[in-house]
Amino acid sequence: MQARVEKGYWVFHAPVGYKYASDRIHGKLLVRDEPVASVVAEALEGFANGRFRSQGEVKRFLESKPDFPKDLPNGEIRFWKVTKLLTRPTYAGYVEAPKWGISLRKGHHEPLVSFETHNRVLENLEQGARPAARKDVNEDFPLRGFVVCDDCGKPMTACWSKGCRKHYPYYLCDTRGCESARRSIPRAKIEDGFGEILRSLQPTRQLFGLVKAMFKDAWDMRLEEAHHTKDSITRQMKDVEKQIENLLDHILDASSPSVVAAYEGRIAKLEREKIVLSERAGQIVPPKGRFEEFIELSLEFLSRPWNIYENGNLALKQTVVRLAFTEPLRYSRKSGYRTIETAFPFKVLAGFDSQKSEMVRSERLELSRVLPHSDLNAARLPFRHDRTP
Repeated sequence: MQARVEKGYWVFHAPVGYKYASDRIHGKLLVRDEPVASVVAEALEGFANGRFRSQGEVKRFLESKPDFPKDLPNGEIRFWKVTKLLTRPTYAGYVEAPKWGISLRKGHHEPLVSFETHNRVLENLEQGARPAARKDVNEDFPLRGFVVCDDCGKPMTACWSKGCRKHYPYYLCDTRGCESARRSIPRAKIEDGFGEILRSLQPTRQLFGLVKAMFKDAWDMRLEEAHHTKDSITRQMKDVEKQIENLLDHILDASSPSVVAAYEGRIAKLEREKIVLSERAGQIVPPKGRFEEFIELSLEFLSRPWNIYENGNLALKQTVVRLAFTEPLRYSRKSGYRTIETAFPFKVLAGFDSQKSEMVRSERLELSRVLPHSDLNAARLPFRHDRTP
């Protein structure tokens, strides 16, 4: 078993999302166990990129998937199993056995995520708790926790209030001492205003065609930069290899066990860095056809964020909100939504739109300065449908 691990094979119980299959060349080999493998990959990617902000969110996500195996009779998963899932390098295509003195090495099985994603997961775990999405957010109040009170800056809560004949939905600030504390705001007022904001982000078709052409130019520029970056990463890898060789020489000369252990720790860290650089060098230059794949998804979101939000489930609505806005939306009970901080792509679109308007106004202004009023009307005649040019 130890020899198998040293050669890059996993020999223990198959992790969730994998199963063993017989291979003519490799013998028993880990292979994807669908649909659980895709669920695990989504959980890992989500925790790495911030979609899931805590292990609790990952736990609830996994518990919501019928195909994912549960630990307890009530359908829940133990927290330690979530932690184990997040920290396994096996999902990144690597194996190790520290108890046998076997360091991290490339495995022969198919990875579910990249090693860089695995490293981001570990970094997020080391950073500790981050603001998690509220557990009590539901389809009734999708903006709960994202809209904040303008008076105190705290997230608003929401509830159903019982009236004489039926229940009514409200958002409200529940912060003690706030000027707007317990002052209910009808749900329609909050969410209709949010809908207007999202609809205002959708660019016109003419502007969108211009942006698509600019994206293509930007893609070509980035592609050229990617080739230069790959060369730079290759040089970094050679430098890391040289550092590892120097440390190995120092280990041979060292006599103190503590010094040897320090060198070995440094080498292990450099080996992980080398893995990340190697993976990044292989992925930084996208293959042909990826432009259409990436650009279509991006443009679809930029062209109709409101449609995606309106027709999506709760998870998709939360994703749209996080992608479209860089900060929570501040809402004043007296004057409505305050200044909105949109994501960078929407700021660029808004900038182009305003520049276009300024250009139109400037042209009209120059024309009015040159021509008298009667001649200005004559200049417009060719563009009217009821006159002959």
